[in-house]
Amino acid sequence: MFKSSKRWMAAMLAVLMILLVGFASVIIVVDPYFHYHGPLSGLYYELNNERSQNDGIIKHFDYDAMVIGTSMAENYKTSEVDELFGVNSIKTTFAGGTYKELNDNIANAIEVNPDLKLVIRPLDYSYIMDDANRIRDDLGDYPDYLYDDNIFNDVNYFFNKEVLFDIAIPMLADAAAGKEAGITSFDDYANWMDTAEFGADVVLGDRTEFAEPTSREPFVDEVKQQVEENITQNVVQLAKDNPDIQFYYYFTPYSIAWWGSQNELGTVQRWIAAEKYAIELMLECDNIHLYSFNNEFDVTTNLDNYSDECHHGDWINSQILGWMYSGTDELTKDNYEEYINVELDFYTTYNYKGLFE
Repeated sequence: MFKSSKRWMAAMLAVLMILLVGFASVIIVVDPYFHYHGPLSGLYYELNNERSQNDGIIKHFDYDAMVIGTSMAENYKTSEVDELFGVNSIKTTFAGGTYKELNDNIANAIEVNPDLKLVIRPLDYSYIMDDANRIRDDLGDYPDYLYDDNIFNDVNYFFNKEVLFDIAIPMLADAAAGKEAGITSFDDYANWMDTAEFGADVVLGDRTEFAEPTSREPFVDEVKQQVEENITQNVVQLAKDNPDIQFYYYFTPYSIAWWGSQNELGTVQRWIAAEKYAIELMLECDNIHLYSFNNEFDVTTNLDNYSDECHHGDWINSQILGWMYSGTDELTKDNYEEYINVELDFYTTYNYKGLFE
């Protein structure tokens, strides 16, 4: 009786091991997150999980240029980037990503891809004064096991029942049913235009006014040091270390409603002082091509361009690409102070009450 129980137990363990190996093999072979290899012919890969798929895209795709950023970059079309700049680009966006997260992923791309020659990245204006090491901890569990070199924690991937039953097996079933092989285009990857609404009613919502500020927030030394640490660590240093790569960076053009909110809080002067200091730090690098479109007032004051105070439509992304390619609004050591003065005067004297008339 005891021997029979032992044989039964051994048989069950063997069956369990076969099942586990089989499940893991399906995920490793299909590899929907590109952790081990690029997409296989014969399967259709849907790009729909930025933080799980971007590291694999960076490591296993062919490219010599990348578009990277937060949700402000998700509506970019790499087809337009490729046509303008004559490159073969990928898009690896991280909704809500901090300067550190984006910089770390650019560094990964540089490490694994010696052909990388161009990086396009918006610098979210509202993150300029962030702590240099801030990582968003409010976006769910981060799949660190997909980013490190520890093979042992890969069990979180190849023994993941959601990946197996919701992604990998359906991909195989679709292939068996004759679904055309391929992959989501980078033009469509993470693009949110189909679900967005635009205009003053959407941006302003229930707000009925922008109150006059009761005080002004100064740009104190503590904040200045924070800007220096953030920009130096997460923007400048990588450019200094890689002089053969061209970095096209720009401050995201938020809407006049965002500036109205900052004016109400008394922080406009502090934001622009922080921006000025960040500009000075970045202009020390010849391979950083730095732009700001905050003075394109036809864009920022037209709320039809925006789905909230910050996010603009894809037509603005296309316009920004054209401006960067042509050099429009590029900041230099010769013109940045004039740019700052115009910006400061406009956003501190604008008739914000007129937005509600």
